[in-house]
Amino acid sequence: MSQFDFDAWANLARRSPRAYFHARERYLNSVIDGFPVEARARLREFQLEIDCLRANAGSPLGATRQMMVMMSDRLEAMASRFMALRTAARDLEALQAQLVKLDQLPPRDDEGERPHP
Repeated sequence: MSQFDFDAWANLARRSPRAYFHARERYLNSVIDGFPVEARARLREFQLEIDCLRANAGSPLGATRQMMVMMSDRLEAMASRFMALRTAARDLEALQAQLVKLDQLPPRDDEGERPHP
């Protein structure tokens, strides 16, 4: 990805908002197109959500605040999913350890009994 030139983008937005939004759309599409195909639809949906939020925010500062809340909510959801996955992984490890222990026992006899040591 090339270096982002904030001043150039700000100048374009001041000189020609229409050209700015067109260039912005092309740039965002090129970034999204750089991701694997299976992720692109989700990224376009996320960008649409951001664009709608910005359009309805009333001011750049309001949009920034709303985006921070949205990102915080997503991070909390990700952390929650991570904790659930970690718990499931620990449960699986415990189950695996139990299965390994069982596998180390002598085999059962014909009646399903294990011989006593």
